[in-house]
Amino acid sequence: MAWAVWLSYATISAANIVTPGPANLNTLRRALQLGFTPVLPTIFGNALGLAVGGILCASGVATLVMTSGLLWTLFRWLGVAYLGGLGLKLMIKREPIILGKGVVQRVRPQLLFREAFFLAVTNPKALLFYLALFPQVLDPARSLWPQSTMLVLTYCGLSILSLSTYALLAEKVRNRFLTQARYDVFRVCSGLVLLGFAIMLAVQVS
Repeated sequence: MAWAVWLSYATISAANIVTPGPANLNTLRRALQLGFTPVLPTIFGNALGLAVGGILCASGVATLVMTSGLLWTLFRWLGVAYLGGLGLKLMIKREPIILGKGVVQRVRPQLLFREAFFLAVTNPKALLFYLALFPQVLDPARSLWPQSTMLVLTYCGLSILSLSTYALLAEKVRNRFLTQARYDVFRVCSGLVLLGFAIMLAVQVS
């Protein structure tokens, strides 16, 4: 793969990644609640979910799912259900912010990892991006797996960089301005936005 082709792919990927979406919003919320270091499982859980999507695309599984009307519909409804459920949970369930050591039991890293992983895996945005870009940048004259691996790692690396930046900015805000009341407002608004994403996806599916 030519350097110029990879650079174009990385540029387009970065523009797609920094666009506000469920992963960015979820990371921002958790970083406001917990701080930067505790939210690292969220960042890497999202990256693993994106990697799984990339592997599925490279292996042709995603293409098979998309060409099957039933499987693609089921997959997208799974995304609707997860986004909608998470949005409703944020609107209903109160989450205490953790500002002092030992004040509140910290959220388990495994929960943060799973939450972000499933959010990434069930979001069709990354799959559609991979499927749209891979055929444009892969060189059929060369082995496809090394090229696909490099493209997936590039996308995941940029995602880690982007979400880390979001989390660092959130920690700055958290340390200076955050109160429980302000966080509660942000959490409910985040739930409404995620619910909006779910409704938009549901409309597209139907």
